[in-house]
Amino acid sequence: MKTRLFVDMDGTLARFHDEVNYLERMWEPGFFLGLQPFDTVVEAIKMLAARSSIDVYILSSAIPNASRCTAEKNAWLDSYLPEIRLERRIFPTVGASKVSAVPGGIGADDCLLDDYNRPLREWAAAGGVSIKCHNNINQRGTGAYGGDRGNLWTGPIIHVDDRPEDIFEDLLAQLLPDVEG
Repeated sequence: MKTRLFVDMDGTLARFHDEVNYLERMWEPGFFLGLQPFDTVVEAIKMLAARSSIDVYILSSAIPNASRCTAEKNAWLDSYLPEIRLERRIFPTVGASKVSAVPGGIGADDCLLDDYNRPLREWAAAGGVSIKCHNNINQRGTGAYGGDRGNLWTGPIIHVDDRPEDIFEDLLAQLLPDVEG
């Protein structure tokens, strides 16, 4: 069975939190489509998607009762990551467990790359590999995206400011630890 990498979008591939009033504006038409990419992470994911030993999926929460959200996220992916086919794009409702959205359940080789600690912890508890995407706001230890107050993520981390090649190598080392890059 191939290794599967599930990648979050908002805060991991797309610069969600850079938008002014993002929590209010995400209900506006065009919000998700207009998000700027974390170019380094997008490029690293393209490199991983090109490997025959890794199946890359998108696993990104969508706001409820807004089919526009999923349509915009798909259009964003068509623009920035067309390598990820439509059937490998999964959009559970915000608040729903990402673990339960995975086809066939999570295996020990399945990996989640996300910027938010809660799904990372749930993923690890279900037996998968969790990697934190450290972006510009989420490792402060102040609650919410920083994790529990004062409780920073201590597992594997990639940094959006690293070079794409370094992110690729770091992810590859977690996904296929017995294979040289």
